[in-house]
Amino acid sequence: MQKWEQIQGVYIHTPFCLQKCLYCDFASYAGADTETMEKYVDAVCSEIMMRSNEVTIADQATLYFGGGTPSLLSEKLLAKLVEALQKNGCWLQPAEATIEVNPGTADLDKLRFFKDLGFDRISFGVQSLNDAELRAVGRIHTANEALDAITVAEKAGFTRVSADLIYGLPEQSLQTLKTSLQNLTAAGLQHLSVYGLTIEKNTPLAGMLDKGKVELPDEDCQLAMYELVQEYLEAQGLHRYEISNYAVSGQESRHNLVYWHYLPYLSFGSSACSFNGSQRFTATDSVTDYIESIQSGKSCGGFEDLTKEMQLSEYLFMGLRTTVGIDLIETEQRFGCDVMLEFGVELEKFIRGNLVFYDIEHRRMRLTEQGMRFSNEVFEIFVK
Repeated sequence: MQKWEQIQGVYIHTPFCLQKCLYCDFASYAGADTETMEKYVDAVCSEIMMRSNEVTIADQATLYFGGGTPSLLSEKLLAKLVEALQKNGCWLQPAEATIEVNPGTADLDKLRFFKDLGFDRISFGVQSLNDAELRAVGRIHTANEALDAITVAEKAGFTRVSADLIYGLPEQSLQTLKTSLQNLTAAGLQHLSVYGLTIEKNTPLAGMLDKGKVELPDEDCQLAMYELVQEYLEAQGLHRYEISNYAVSGQESRHNLVYWHYLPYLSFGSSACSFNGSQRFTATDSVTDYIESIQSGKSCGGFEDLTKEMQLSEYLFMGLRTTVGIDLIETEQRFGCDVMLEFGVELEKFIRGNLVFYDIEHRRMRLTEQGMRFSNEVFEIFVK
């Protein structure tokens, strides 16, 4: 059986937060009470039992607990989720098991508990190590709390620790971004996800911008920030392996590579999205509707059938997000398509313009460093 014919990753969504960040448009909610969390976890466990036997799950399928803030769940509830996954063949011998943690929501004892549960990788939502920038976007932790959390994770036994960082924030300068990068690498982090701030409609931050209450770095400054991230992290030995992700060799996120390699994954919880290779299943965003649907034995979401053309398109622009790019021989095996025959005319200008590198001998294709910056222009040719 080929790797794209088995589930290679399992995701659990926790939609609860202490406080919603001003830029966030994810399906997450602040202020949930203990009863709601307990009912939600019971529903997720029931969904795991109902849906896990519908697919073939690879023994080494990765695990990822994301959100929201999974570390808000009590030890009892987290253990219940892990037990449900193990009993139903979703947690076998995972190549990686990650839990997201918001700094300030877990102490040494809780992090040790995560390790004992079987998590071997932890991802902190740091976003910045400047208190003014953190306040400007509604983060609940301070810079010192974030650095302390990294130290505590190492004391708890985690050797694989990652952090998220955002550039282009209100109050941010090139120097404060550099300081955040310096402090994170000095803390020994071997994986960083670094994203440019995206202003999503209907978020509080979008409204504040419209009213002139906050100001973002200008376009030239944001470009300088983008270039600083590439140059600084490369110099520190964290190599870019995907448009927004950097790691010391061997520390790449194996779970996220499942998505970028367009491999099947199974997800549980409200708003969670699963992909079996030809269909997507997306659960309802509403926690209440999700719980009620599961309790009544009904479907908690809907399916989207993907045509071969849609699958090929998504495979190409997901794979080209990575620095290794795509294997054109595998592409033909999976989709019966010769990429150069199908898209060669449109690709030619990007190859000549040094945005796309085409390795004829090994039949591989990837974006160049310049192509990473203008990736959306390349991806547009695959969307028909």
